Amino acid sequence: MRVLLLGSFDLRDDKDQPLDLAGARLRALVARLAFEAGREVSADTLIDAIWEDDATSTNALQALVSRVRRAIGADKVVRGAAGYKLDVEPGNVDLVRFERLAETGRRSGDLNALKEAEGLWRGPALADLLDYRFAQNEAVRLERLRTETTRERLALEIATGTDVLAELEPLAAAHALDERWQALHMRALYATGRPAEALDVYEQTRERLADELGADPSSELADLHLQILRQSAAPVQKPARRSNLKSLLTSFVGREDDLAALADAVGSARLVTVTGPGGAGKTRLAVETAAKIAAEGGAPDGVWLVELASTTDGNDVAPAVLRAIGAREAGLLEPSAHDAASRLEEYFGGQDALIVLDNCEHQLDAVADLAARLLGACPGLRILATSREAVAIGGERLFPIPPLPLSTEDPASSPAVRLFVERAAAVKPDFKLDAANIDAVVEICRRLDGLPLAVELAAARMRALDAAQIASRLDDRFALLAGADRTAPARHRTLSAVIAWSWDLLSDDERALAMRLCVNPAGVALERVEDLDALAGLVDKSLVDRDGERYRMLETIRSYAVARLEESGDAERVADEMAVYCVELVERSDAELRTAAQLDAMARLNAEHGNLVAVIGRAAATADIETGLRMVAAMFWYWHLLGSHTEFRTWTDLVLAVPADIPEPLQPAALILEGVAAVELGGYAAGQEAVSKGVQLGQALPEDAPGRFLVSMGAAYLPDAPDIEGRNLHGWELGTALLIAAATGSILTGLEGAAPIDRAEAIFAELGERWGLASALRVKSERLGWQGDMEGAELALVEAARLLDELGTRGDASEAYAELAYCLARNGSIPRAWEAIGRATALADAAREPLSQAYVRWFRLPVLVAEGRYDEAVAELPAAQSALDGAPSLGERMRVMSAAIQDLVALLRDEPSPRAIAGLPQSQVEGAGAADLAMAARVSAANALAEGDAALAARRLGFGRALLGIDDGRGYDAALRTEVRTRDALGDKAFREAYDAGVALGRDDAFAELTGAAG
Repeated sequence: MRVLLLGSFDLRDDKDQPLDLAGARLRALVARLAFEAGREVSADTLIDAIWEDDATSTNALQALVSRVRRAIGADKVVRGAAGYKLDVEPGNVDLVRFERLAETGRRSGDLNALKEAEGLWRGPALADLLDYRFAQNEAVRLERLRTETTRERLALEIATGTDVLAELEPLAAAHALDERWQALHMRALYATGRPAEALDVYEQTRERLADELGADPSSELADLHLQILRQSAAPVQKPARRSNLKSLLTSFVGREDDLAALADAVGSARLVTVTGPGGAGKTRLAVETAAKIAAEGGAPDGVWLVELASTTDGNDVAPAVLRAIGAREAGLLEPSAHDAASRLEEYFGGQDALIVLDNCEHQLDAVADLAARLLGACPGLRILATSREAVAIGGERLFPIPPLPLSTEDPASSPAVRLFVERAAAVKPDFKLDAANIDAVVEICRRLDGLPLAVELAAARMRALDAAQIASRLDDRFALLAGADRTAPARHRTLSAVIAWSWDLLSDDERALAMRLCVNPAGVALERVEDLDALAGLVDKSLVDRDGERYRMLETIRSYAVARLEESGDAERVADEMAVYCVELVERSDAELRTAAQLDAMARLNAEHGNLVAVIGRAAATADIETGLRMVAAMFWYWHLLGSHTEFRTWTDLVLAVPADIPEPLQPAALILEGVAAVELGGYAAGQEAVSKGVQLGQALPEDAPGRFLVSMGAAYLPDAPDIEGRNLHGWELGTALLIAAATGSILTGLEGAAPIDRAEAIFAELGERWGLASALRVKSERLGWQGDMEGAELALVEAARLLDELGTRGDASEAYAELAYCLARNGSIPRAWEAIGRATALADAAREPLSQAYVRWFRLPVLVAEGRYDEAVAELPAAQSALDGAPSLGERMRVMSAAIQDLVALLRDEPSPRAIAGLPQSQVEGAGAADLAMAARVSAANALAEGDAALAARRLGFGRALLGIDDGRGYDAALRTEVRTRDALGDKAFREAYDAGVALGRDDAFAELTGAAG
């Protein structure tokens, strides 16, 4: 059941259907109980809340409770010793969930948590219960917290470069005397390039404070004012993520010397492997060491933790590293130029970085291959691995992890005892080590061989047992197991014994939940757990860890639980239930990836990734072709948004290799997946044939059929796709088809080819889908520039860059910021143009996608030219051009534009006879886009005029219009005044004749016309 109070009162049952409570007092009672969901509220408190000043008896309260029980279920309102309890989880009360999310967001700077918290509000809190004083007071508190949450969220968005002024300005006006809101307003204005307006806000605030309160601005506000005056409060760039290490919830006890020794080892060897049995603390020591190295600046280019416990295939190791560092193999809808391992070589080449590969024993051969490859190709990279055995490649240094020591002279100071005491105090706050219990605690740590996990499991039992009882039970348990598994190392037997002991002490419900959780290598979210009491018990007993908003088992414990699940005979049923859940999850999320819920869907799929591929692997292993195909079909777009081409091909190939008949409704998806995978590996003819068959076969599928999206998407991989209007497309699929048509058409025919972009933009805007809208805005911006609307082009790119930044596609975002820099420079905003170049460079460097880095580097050229820094532009040209060598299509386009810039600079400097455009090879001219050739034509026209041939200049101006469909309005050559001077030299009639002769030319004439072969 859910209780919704952030708005008008709403009550929902377990199937999310509304429960009707007719009567204000009934709703008030449920609301007051919901404030303290799961806890008893005294009868006196409830009577005061409901009847306020009207004295009444407990009989009236009992009658009211009876009516509520009849409406929502007798088990939902539980009688206690002195009052009543609403039997609902706190997380199912929206105001409780709001407070938790808001606290998490404020404490950790988690923007998504703050957004989720705000999204719970449906209107004013307790809107229809405000006749009650308790509701009034709570509403005031909640509204205040809501305001604080909004301010925290806006501050974070400003820090990440998001333009929030439209939302912020009315809020700042409503809190005119609140200096925190005014400071936020100033920062937002400055971050969007409006420092003068930010200073005006300060002056207005200073005057209001003086007039209305007789006060001066606070020192914080005054300091911000001074920073802006000094231009030192530069907009905060979105930080390049240099680590994914998480803050750990428990202290690090007992391995201070090991920490220093391991850090030294990593400093002197490029591959260090921490070895030891499960539960020895390998992961914790490695993570603490990595954090120490990062804090001391020992890996300036990044420290990355890669968790391999959830990998189910050796082919997933390199993609797991890419996921951890947040890098893609290639851009969206671009075929991958290489595999994931090659992309990692490219990413870490020249970087001084550290990778922590955790739980390598799961994929030891694949780890060895990848480590050897990366260490050989990336001289600045170091790897810290954890494994139960050596990786076994050359240059590896082993670091066997010792047990926590136990001192006989001063046992209280022993690391093992300190760990036990700290963890015991966490479950029993009044526990202290004293003369009465020290011998038992020492005996526990001795019996457990100093294994940290074993010590923690034993300490977790202090809630129910004392130290002497735990020691006694461990002795009994070890005696029972004395004859078992004598071939295993002693420390392995110790850990197995203590896990078995902890397992045997679980309740039936806790054991059942543990066996359901263990099939989820990536853990589960809270909503996956029905028995929250059992979950709380497993967490208390250290058998399940909370990892952010998810719950997961340590791999050692999970392996034990899997074995118990197999013994129970329920393994197949539990795995089948997980598969059904994952299929439903990916198919629902796939649809949301093309809506405004895109970010939430991505986050959900990222969190569940290990579970999803586990389901695919099991489907392939058990010949469950239907589950496998539905999974890979639904994850197709997710993998492509991430640029994870290796993952797509690996899991698709695995499923398609299953020797089983494909169900008829899934045959189109199978053909398209097979074809796309082939196209990405260069098998264009066979791949396109398979895609074409799949698209044709899938036309008869209903809209909601599994894999139906692939049918509409498949046409993007065909060179002769059917006409858009004849494909019966709608929604996102139609928008994408229009986008592809406009992007391709604008390159080929200029203005006419770009025509579909307005429809595409409207569709994506209505859907709220970020990638499509941003891509459409980039094409639209280019078209607006041709039309001379550079301000409109700038606005379109501001929004496109913001959307791509928000989506997290750093390579695409960097390119949008680079294009924005060009617009800003053409509009005279040179400082803002360099800020945009700075942002583009930071994002491109973080993504380390060579094409994006080269693209951003090239766009420095037109900014330098616009600023008049011609010498620097010419000096940077060769390197900017060569960086684009080998880029398909784009390389030719940028070469033509580079030649145009080179000749343009020569003309602006009044140098004789520029020849860069005239020297272009035919292949580059033929591979260039309409806009690139149009720019070259206009610059060539200026060159012809400078050489005294006004008729040729007029003809080339007309030829530029023929290529683009409009006279190029981007303004790069405005200072040359080519058209005006040519018209003056020829006169109107002669100019028009020569111009029209140029308009009559076609693209096939481009090489001859631009290189001077035409007379």
